[in-house]
Amino acid sequence: MKYKKIPKNYIKICLDRLTRLKPVSEKYERVFIDILNKFLIAESKKTTSEKKITIDDICNNACEIFNASIPANKNATNVDNYIQDILLKEAEINFNLSNDDFKFLNTKLNLTAAIQYISDENFLPLNLKRLVLLEKNRKKDAAEIRKKYSLLYPITKIILTEGATEEILLSKFADKLGYNFYQEGVFVLAAGGKNQVAKKYYKMIEDIKLPIFILLDSDAEETRELILPKLRNKDKIHLIKTGEFEDILTLDLIIRAINFNFSNNLHCSINDFEPETKMTKNLHRLFKKKGFGEYQKAEFAKMIANYLQNNKIDDIGLEIQEIINEVKNF
Repeated sequence: MKYKKIPKNYIKICLDRLTRLKPVSEKYERVFIDILNKFLIAESKKTTSEKKITIDDICNNACEIFNASIPANKNATNVDNYIQDILLKEAEINFNLSNDDFKFLNTKLNLTAAIQYISDENFLPLNLKRLVLLEKNRKKDAAEIRKKYSLLYPITKIILTEGATEEILLSKFADKLGYNFYQEGVFVLAAGGKNQVAKKYYKMIEDIKLPIFILLDSDAEETRELILPKLRNKDKIHLIKTGEFEDILTLDLIIRAINFNFSNNLHCSINDFEPETKMTKNLHRLFKKKGFGEYQKAEFAKMIANYLQNNKIDDIGLEIQEIINEVKNF
């Protein structure tokens, strides 16, 4: 088999994709086929395409190319299963594994040598940074490393939200309440809209064993009813009492966050908000009136997040406190 060696930056990309919270076969097959498509030389590709390629073929060929691309040194000449064993154990805890999943997880991929190889890289994603630290501190527990360095992985529970606002802000509010998602392994995932939540949850429970906390706006009663028949005992739904996430932010926090993010001549006050009007409607009108540009939910959430990160606050809304406590205790 003829192939080109994988450059270091692409080794890092492969490792990142292999160690995210995604179903095992889905991520391994994608990475391995990408390796074969990008680095297998044309004659070998032709030979491979003339026969039915099996999972074993994909694994063996991709592993050969991957392992050969890591410069040989005293720590990487033989397959060291330390990192692979960690990922296998975590996969068994996190996922419902199939026979194909185990085939991928038990390949002779030299993940430990690869982690050693990229350990000097700057700006590693959290899933790789924690593997570097685990490899360097082999006597330390994975949860201990996660808590010490706020690394998120290994993940212990998932929050499934409707959109980006909650995905951006929940961890920030949790920090203010003394519960750090990255230290405790709480993963927040946006479904991409109210109509996608039930579909996303159905798919997740086919693959994932981890407990799932589902956060819905008050108008998502129909989505809640779709989920309830399949809701696992370990999972929980919180339906916001009134409105959506923006409606449970305190008005004082919203005003201070907007004023913190814009120049002095664009400040707003309580008089710019209509009582009994949905907050998103108020914000659309306010942004247009004040010349802030078009109101966008995700950008507004980033404004709030920026304010929370740079200021002490004591006006976290009661329902936000309730949500964070439920996440902490479920």
